[in-house]
Amino acid sequence: MKCLLAITLAVVLEIYVANSGGAGVALPFNLTFLCWLGLGLVVMVLAWRHNKGGAERQPLLLAGGLLLLLPWLLQARGNPGVWVLLAALLLWLALLRLPFTPRHRRAALLAVFVLALGQAGTGLLQAFCPHLAARLYEFDWLRNQGRPYGIFQQVNLLASFLATGAGCGFLLLLTERRARGITAVLITAGLGVLAFVLALNQSRAGAVGAVAVIAALCAVAGRGKALRAGAALAVMALSAWAGWYITQHVTVLVNGEPFLMARDYAGSTQERRHILHITWQLIMLHPWAGWGYGTFEYAFSRWLLAHPGYTFRVPVTHPHNELLYAWFQGGITALAGMLVLFAGWVRMLIRALKTRRATLAYALLIVPLLAHLNLEYPFYQSFIHFALFLLLLRLGVAQAPPAARRAARAPRLAAVLCGAALIVFSGAGLYANHQLTALERSQFAGFPSPAPWYFATQSERAQFDEMVALLMNYNRTRNAANLDEFMARAQAWSLRHNDANVWRSMMMIEQFRGNQARAAEMAQTYKKLFPLQNEK
Repeated sequence: MKCLLAITLAVVLEIYVANSGGAGVALPFNLTFLCWLGLGLVVMVLAWRHNKGGAERQPLLLAGGLLLLLPWLLQARGNPGVWVLLAALLLWLALLRLPFTPRHRRAALLAVFVLALGQAGTGLLQAFCPHLAARLYEFDWLRNQGRPYGIFQQVNLLASFLATGAGCGFLLLLTERRARGITAVLITAGLGVLAFVLALNQSRAGAVGAVAVIAALCAVAGRGKALRAGAALAVMALSAWAGWYITQHVTVLVNGEPFLMARDYAGSTQERRHILHITWQLIMLHPWAGWGYGTFEYAFSRWLLAHPGYTFRVPVTHPHNELLYAWFQGGITALAGMLVLFAGWVRMLIRALKTRRATLAYALLIVPLLAHLNLEYPFYQSFIHFALFLLLLRLGVAQAPPAARRAARAPRLAAVLCGAALIVFSGAGLYANHQLTALERSQFAGFPSPAPWYFATQSERAQFDEMVALLMNYNRTRNAANLDEFMARAQAWSLRHNDANVWRSMMMIEQFRGNQARAAEMAQTYKKLFPLQNEK
């Protein structure tokens, strides 16, 4: 039954809904996940009639979460991501109240492992069947250089998910009673598949996370299990080598032409170093109060204007390090929250080391996601990763002594209402995504004005589309009021985001109006903001 449920989840996670990319609720798989989360919350609460004991309290994790949340809440207007963090904090508190027996823990490991295998299968299809992947997932093989991203639409997200799945599968193998049974053989084979797809993916963040978690689990839970651990490591190493060899030497036919999958790391490494250096310079300008939420992209680009010499392929929206990002936006309060959260995890490890080493192994399963947090920005792009992080963190918390008592009605009712709200929000968001995607692919013909209420679930995307629709409407009607409205919105948009298309449209409008000096000034700024656009 457990395996059947995990396979069902894996199949659900394979469903792709057409979209235009982005992050957060702009991605349909995030909205779909919110719907499943809401359903699960409602079912769980309705079935949970007695409190049979939960986890030990985690005051440091709670305090760190609140410190991280506080400065963001004070700037919540225009920054809807804060509600995701608040929901995550409430979900964490709910998870702490639920009992997790050893059986529950193994079921969770199995579910994550099977989900990772499902995404690995999608990755294989994307890497080696370009035409089928383009039809099923709108996967552009050439743009991604053959690097698979599964359902997540970003290669590093798939990598950290596979690395986490590998950690869960490896721990399953180490805790399997029969070392030579069919289950152990299947798990070992699955670990080989994950390692193979990780090598095809070529994500350094994923590779670091996978190696770190496997090494940590060997040290903590591998005592007396050298045979099975060694066999699994050999299979994974051989699979990873095979994947690496394919990326370097085997071509894939795309539109009848052969292409290699190998990527070059040198340019990306240099860019990351420059981003971290500039972010540190910006933080030192406002180390205590921070720059404010939603300001990083604008502040970073204006620093570049004042300090020419750096060239980036695309506008930089994140420093690829969550600690620095929190410090930049929320100042010392957010930094303290991140450090307290880390201290809470270290405290979990120390307590587990003193009591049960099995719990310590579970507490280490978040290592791939921690590596991702310090090298990428997963939680803004994938709510699945955020929920997975919370679940695995909960598995690493020791159980409190059971105390059977009837669960209070008020918290149960609140949880049911929250679950229902998630379902409604998800439904409205998916419908809005469908509508906006259809409008974008039809050149915004018939864009509704005023925008319907459910477009608010796709906040920034809807705002951007409204701007573009104004230009499209002007092309059809020659109504000058459309240009006035576009310029007002575009100027406000450009105080937070850098978009080459928006800038080009603004320059053309200024030239059309005869404001040559302003157009020339914007053109000079454009060349500095988007240097690679000038090469096209």
